[in-house]
Amino acid sequence: MKRHFIFIIILFSTFLMASTLQFPQCNGNYPDPVNVTILPDTPVFGQPVNLYISIMAYTPVEFGAYVEYTMDNPDWLLPITYRQDICNDVYIQICPISNYYNYNVSFYYKKGISIEVNVVAKLVNPDGNVLSCVNGIFTIPF
Repeated sequence: MKRHFIFIIILFSTFLMASTLQFPQCNGNYPDPVNVTILPDTPVFGQPVNLYISIMAYTPVEFGAYVEYTMDNPDWLLPITYRQDICNDVYIQICPISNYYNYNVSFYYKKGISIEVNVVAKLVNPDGNVLSCVNGIFTIPF
């Protein structure tokens, strides 16, 4: 009986520690709302991190669209900006998107140091029209 009780305590403790990070929408009007959720918040070294992304494309996401990530930290001299083409075999296989779409991926962090960064992610069509924007603070272990 004691073993079962200890197991239940460990199980509930695990659920309490597995909090979820939901990135809020940026200020402004963007035609395609996007939801980005990361579980757990903060990632645990050697365990999977799950990223869930969903979008309702009221304005079509065209071939050649990309996500632009900007990461910044008060201790950095300049922010880091990275662009990722999304209409390819890895992310979105069929462009344009003119309805609901979701994408889920799991990845692992290796043991190292952690740094807290401000993140802004924008979904941009090839013509420069920003369709979605989310932002938030995220701890990145590396």
